[in-house]
Amino acid sequence: MKVFCILTLVCLVIILAASVYASDFSFGSTARSVAMGGAGLALTDNAGTNVVLNPAAPAASGQGVRFIFPGLEFHTTGASFDDLSDSVDKISSGDTNDALDLVNDFAKQQTTLSFSTVTGFAGPFGVTVAADAQGIISPGTAAAEWANAAQLFRDKTGLDLTELQTTITNANFQETITKAQAGDIAGANTAFDAYLTDLSQNFVDGNFAYGPGISLSKGFTTKSGGRLWLGTNISFLRGEAHRWQITATSPSGVSVSGTTVTADVDFEAVEQPMIKKTTTKADVGLIYRPNNSMLQYGVVIENFIEPKLDGFPNRKNERSLSVGLAMMPARNVIWAVDLVNINGANGEDAQLRMGGEVRLGRFMALRAGYSGSKWTYGLGIFGINFAWAGKSAQLLSNVLKF
Repeated sequence: MKVFCILTLVCLVIILAASVYASDFSFGSTARSVAMGGAGLALTDNAGTNVVLNPAAPAASGQGVRFIFPGLEFHTTGASFDDLSDSVDKISSGDTNDALDLVNDFAKQQTTLSFSTVTGFAGPFGVTVAADAQGIISPGTAAAEWANAAQLFRDKTGLDLTELQTTITNANFQETITKAQAGDIAGANTAFDAYLTDLSQNFVDGNFAYGPGISLSKGFTTKSGGRLWLGTNISFLRGEAHRWQITATSPSGVSVSGTTVTADVDFEAVEQPMIKKTTTKADVGLIYRPNNSMLQYGVVIENFIEPKLDGFPNRKNERSLSVGLAMMPARNVIWAVDLVNINGANGEDAQLRMGGEVRLGRFMALRAGYSGSKWTYGLGIFGINFAWAGKSAQLLSNVLKF
């Protein structure tokens, strides 16, 4: 019981630290590779954590069937881990009111909130279940300015426009006040309608993809005495892409009293046609260890069979090639370096990822790495993994990029 209490306390401290110091946080099976910068295509020591990087890893580990401890990943751009943890249910609900809540929370800038999970069993034959959910808040210039002026996207009666004149610089907004104060109400209404059109360039996307998968892997001995392992992951995906436009209208137009200009403003989240997809993706990989060598090499082709996710923002559906190198220079030390997405798929550049792990006895491991853009950190304690970063790496299980 004492050990359990200590472990619980450590977990809480780590999660609280992640909410303060990082925008990305990972927990569980995926956190090991995330902490090492996403590197590890050639690792073979743990089937349950390495299968998210290379489908050949389960056979290479020689461990039989291993449980994939549920991996949870939180990724944010323009927000914090704390913000995302409060918004996961809104992202995947497909509800209009939740879309309005998201735009009220995050419309000050372009914001992406992503959550993903994977679990299952890894082995020569394995099964997985994975899911991605992502919310994207895309305010136009006028909408971001409205939010930064401390205005919510909620219906307003008798809104004093003159109080906002110094904080909202939109030309149509300024013209509204100028013409209203000059007595040109018709011209003021025309300018205000133009401003509301600008304000309505404000979108919320809520997307999710999920489904089961199977993995197959097998090892061979080469003529030179080395070992070669081959594997594949096949995922059967279902997905939905929702989009709302946050529109602004003024039913009664502007009014003026002295120099004070007011207006009623109504906001509505207008849902666009939903996109639904059922598709299949497959990744293939190999790992090779030469005879009597501490080095081993990995190759992965992600989306060897490309999923059909047309219409999904931030989809990661193009075929990409990655290679990796791993070594264990000492008994409790692992080092890995990968060159990921060599062919520049999905509109992204190739990335050099690297990372290492030092084990401190049987129950603790410290990890750090570089994800191609940011440093990453993590630890394992009693078999439970944590990782945090300013920007973590994409894994094989992710079908929506962040």
